[in-house]
Amino acid sequence: AVEGAGLAFIVYSEAIQNMPLPQLWSVLYFFMLLLLGMGSMLGNVTAIITPLRDFKVVSRNLSIEALSGLVCLFCLLVGLSFTTRPGNYWFTMFNDYAASFSLLFVVLIEVIIISYVYGIKRFEKDIQDMLGRPPCIIWKILLVAVSPVVLLSLFIFYIVSYILGGTPTYQAWDKDLGKSVVMEYPVYGQVFIGLLLVSTVSCVPLSALYTYCKTRHRPGTPERCA
Repeated sequence: AVEGAGLAFIVYSEAIQNMPLPQLWSVLYFFMLLLLGMGSMLGNVTAIITPLRDFKVVSRNLSIEALSGLVCLFCLLVGLSFTTRPGNYWFTMFNDYAASFSLLFVVLIEVIIISYVYGIKRFEKDIQDMLGRPPCIIWKILLVAVSPVVLLSLFIFYIVSYILGGTPTYQAWDKDLGKSVVMEYPVYGQVFIGLLLVSTVSCVPLSALYTYCKTRHRPGTPERCA
């Protein structure tokens, strides 16, 4: 099945050619992709800049403009690797192992922290202060019971599927056969995938450990309210 970049830039492009006024639809389609990419990058860059600004070392030595420029430059250099000859393979690797697993892990941690660490009662009070009314009972049931169970099940399923799936594979073009064939990632590719998975999720436990150690050794730290 066609997916990813092939679906967006090949299959849809061929379908547009068979439509009336293909030039118009082509312009509108790729303009839509441009806007989607810009909108996604705004959220991604903000998600990177915001926690970096929380570190006093960064906020004290770099202005928001300089930090934004450095982050965008870094993203540009990473994106340039996707335009090289093997760029599609790097793109597939990032798409398969950097986005889905980390996003699922972060969302699972957020739901658990909000529901059981921060407390659903305190969160309900925050919602009431913002909206003027408490959230519906259905939302509380979803946050406390349904969402954690579903996310945890998906997380376990993802890990089990990854373990039972054996060596990670990718689709490569075979010029002799004239079609795509399934191949296993080389050793350096598997090491990079492991580093990619660790780097995308390690920020959560490392930040929690850093905050815990910093708060614990701070003199006169007040006790946490119940």
